[in-house]
Amino acid sequence: MNFWNSRYVMLVRRELWEHRTLWLAPAVVAALMVILPMFGNFRAGPGFQINVNAPEVPTAVQQYFGQIVMVSLATVLGVVSCIVSVIYLLDSLFAERKDRSILFWKSLPVTDTETVLSKLVLALVIIPLMTLLLAFAAYCMLAGLLYLRYEQLRPALENLSLAQGLISVGQLVNTWLFVLLWYAPVAAYLMLASVLARRAPLVYAVLPPFVVVMIESMLFGTDHVARLLRRWLLPTSQRDPASDFRLSDGRIMDGPDWANALSQPDIWLGLAAAVVMVYIVIRLRRYRDDT
Repeated sequence: MNFWNSRYVMLVRRELWEHRTLWLAPAVVAALMVILPMFGNFRAGPGFQINVNAPEVPTAVQQYFGQIVMVSLATVLGVVSCIVSVIYLLDSLFAERKDRSILFWKSLPVTDTETVLSKLVLALVIIPLMTLLLAFAAYCMLAGLLYLRYEQLRPALENLSLAQGLISVGQLVNTWLFVLLWYAPVAAYLMLASVLARRAPLVYAVLPPFVVVMIESMLFGTDHVARLLRRWLLPTSQRDPASDFRLSDGRIMDGPDWANALSQPDIWLGLAAAVVMVYIVIRLRRYRDDT
């Protein structure tokens, strides 16, 4: 059996086929980000004529213009992919019970472990990689189209090279690896809510932490749980300001400090919690078919 028809690849292909929004939404946004700049900033001139203007790029920014464009594309597409991935994780195990398709998939020689892990890997690994590849493809197309469309941008557009894009991809992959490890427990928690929910998985995901925060606030007047959740969901607020965008050393962004990140217990506790929750999800799926 070749790789493309292997069991694991077929499971991923099944998810992409059943949840087309995972790749369709980023693709549509990428197409819009490539096409819309071609129309420029439209203004009604004398006689209702349309004048198209493109902004001037500061000289200090021109050297890094390629990286800025690449990171901007990847950031927007990353946000879109994050939103659709959250929706997918909440729906991944709930929908198959709702439409009874779980009965069909359980009749095949595919274990619950393989099914759950394929969904998790799709959300945490495959979709981010597809998003980066899509951002790089959009970067290449946008560079060529902008160069042909706007003469006044050509000095800056000369820096929209494949090398600039690849440099940014390397930086983004480094950051993505940190995000993958950090948000693994969040993804596992969303899947846990999906496998537990009989209806409205979003309520199952949001209600428990909300209730805990409210009870802590009313009984003890503290906000430890709220601060913990805020820290986990928004790790950038805890990071070194040096990791922000910058125009120095030939790059516009720095990745995470891996030596410091791996020496902290937070990421390891999160991964341990993710393993426990994934195990619970696998066990629950084995017995939850709503029949």
